[in-house]
Amino acid sequence: MSTQFFAKTSTEINLFQGYPTFDQLTRDEAERIQVSLLSPCGRFMALSTSDAVQVFTGVEFSHLLLKVSLKDVYDLHFSPSGNFLSTWERPSISEPDHKNVKIWDLNLETPPETPSYAYQAKVQSGWVLQFSKLDNFALKQFGKEIRIVKIDSKDNTTFNFDKPFSKLIPEQHISSFLISPSEFPTICTFSPEKSGKPAVLSIYSIAEGITDKKIASKTFFKADSCQLKWNPLGNAVLCMAITDFDSSNKSYYGENTLYLLSFQGANGSLGGKSVRVPLSKEGPIHDFTWSPTSRQFGVIYGYMPATITFFDLRGNVVHSLPEQPKNTMLFSPSGRYILIAGFGNLQGSVEVLDRHDKFKCVTKFDAANTSVCKWSPGGEFILTATTSPRLRVDNGLKIWHVTGTLCFVKEYKELLKVDWRHQISPKLEESHVINSVASSNEEPFTDPKLGKIDVQIHPSATEYISKRLKNGSSAGTASKPAGAYRPPHARRAGGAPTVPGAAIRPAKGIPGMASGIPGVSGKESKASAKNKKKRENNKKEDSPDSSTVGEGATIDAVETPKVNKEASPEEKKIRSLLKKLRAIEALKQKQMLGETLEDTQILKIQSEDKVLKELDFLGWKDDDA
Repeated sequence: MSTQFFAKTSTEINLFQGYPTFDQLTRDEAERIQVSLLSPCGRFMALSTSDAVQVFTGVEFSHLLLKVSLKDVYDLHFSPSGNFLSTWERPSISEPDHKNVKIWDLNLETPPETPSYAYQAKVQSGWVLQFSKLDNFALKQFGKEIRIVKIDSKDNTTFNFDKPFSKLIPEQHISSFLISPSEFPTICTFSPEKSGKPAVLSIYSIAEGITDKKIASKTFFKADSCQLKWNPLGNAVLCMAITDFDSSNKSYYGENTLYLLSFQGANGSLGGKSVRVPLSKEGPIHDFTWSPTSRQFGVIYGYMPATITFFDLRGNVVHSLPEQPKNTMLFSPSGRYILIAGFGNLQGSVEVLDRHDKFKCVTKFDAANTSVCKWSPGGEFILTATTSPRLRVDNGLKIWHVTGTLCFVKEYKELLKVDWRHQISPKLEESHVINSVASSNEEPFTDPKLGKIDVQIHPSATEYISKRLKNGSSAGTASKPAGAYRPPHARRAGGAPTVPGAAIRPAKGIPGMASGIPGVSGKESKASAKNKKKRENNKKEDSPDSSTVGEGATIDAVETPKVNKEASPEEKKIRSLLKKLRAIEALKQKQMLGETLEDTQILKIQSEDKVLKELDFLGWKDDDA
């Protein structure tokens, strides 16, 4: 059985059991809930309302562990081990000195209703207190320095930043930093380019007193900000340097450069290395991520279609994929499977590659309008969801097996958040407290290994697929056939078909009518119209009979009846119906090509018989052309 997952709407919170049952375990009213969050360890779920914060635990989150009275809490954050919960309250003008950030200790049988630490952070970005992987170190920036406190397991409520365990005071001002997720943590700092001085990226090992030992360092220009990502082992970090402006004026989002810093041994005792990752194509970096094995990482970069390349710890190319429109890469928790997809403004095509089989493609499927995509903690299932306010229509979640089989579907009118729950320990029924490091590092959970024919499909997925096929839309399990590009003017009913054998019925003519629209001539320029008028005047002047035309001739010319070139009402009606028929044929052609049609377009196709009956009533036949 796979792990649980939860979904939050504007009115309720649903917790679902995993594969194969997908039973809905709870259905809580959530009309007043502003923020909800699951802890990384899977032990807790925190909910904030306008006047309180609640923390639940248990197998089904049925036990209320802590409830504190806090107003206007708009952000929550758990430490990596889940022992501490951080809350951020909206600053109040009436209380300018109010400490709006509070840290709560949850790793106790009865957590106290008083915070372990409180401080002020008026801006919501960057307010979180950083913790090490085992929650034994906490970091906070004070001006130009970073202070580090060590949290004793016997008294883990001590956050004395006035007497820190260590201080890190770099030469240049730090704009961002990130602690590594290792048992012996290190700190990566970034100082932006300023006043002609290059940007500096450094890794420090934590030492008692003053932290000043650099394990690895890299200086470079063209860096106003950066994005840092440590590998799971904490011995290498990727830094994507970003500039505010692109000097070549090819991008709205500035220039991107990727750097790799790594070291060997505990706290870099065997030395460090820094390189610039060689990216062979010009353009932005769409995504970069580490493999759970910590030995490789992948990058999607360049103007569309993007290039996808995998590198080792030395920055050497391991494998490259053909250029394709993709902007998302996710490794499965085991590191075997790699998901690459094109979300956002791309079509939503998803591919799953097998790293153990030379990056062979395992499956392909379509997940259009996806705003959330996550691997299950066991590594055999994929959660895709369309959430609000990213998209206001087609909200819902889908569970896919790694073979591309759609297992479960749940549609919502408005879905705000979805997430997997980390596999919980059987000991959670007895107590939520983790007393030792060994108990927090249990064997990793894995989903059941299933072949494509062994996957059990939930009735909701079967109903969803049949509904989509009935409406003439793709269910996402098959990719759309590719055809040659046709410009818009050639996509009408009279255009050439893009699939062999898929003929398009040409437009029918109307009996007794000339081709084209009566009374409408082609467009001509002003110059040609002026020259035409001059030629007509010259002909009149050169004509011998032009000066001898009498008054009677003028009367005869005036009295000569004009031919009425306007179409009759019946012909106008036939022309309108034929136009509808051509539009229907074009929609049927799109449907044959596998394109997703709107409900109104499907209704238009269904009205073909009615249009043909009206044409037959007006005297038009298929043989007429």
